[in-house]
Amino acid sequence: MGALVWGAAVGVQESTLRATVADLVPTGRRNTAYGVFAGIMGVAALAGGALTGALYDVSIPFLVIVVAGIQAAALVLLWTTRAARSGTRISPRG
Repeated sequence: MGALVWGAAVGVQESTLRATVADLVPTGRRNTAYGVFAGIMGVAALAGGALTGALYDVSIPFLVIVVAGIQAAALVLLWTTRAARSGTRISPRG
């Protein structure tokens, strides 16, 4: 059951991230962008796994805080990147 849930989550994440790359990159450069994306994802997965393992040994609550912080930073980065690409300014207050 766990593998099924994991597979579904990865499928949703991968397709969403690839669609985001397609939205951000011009058609003629998408092949390169997907290659760079895959390389960065591989290195980030390695680093994330090592960081998670190290923090798990230190403190699980601290691990949760660090992961939440990284996710928040990723959301802000995506938000500002999309705003810059669309030429609009997104205010955090609406």
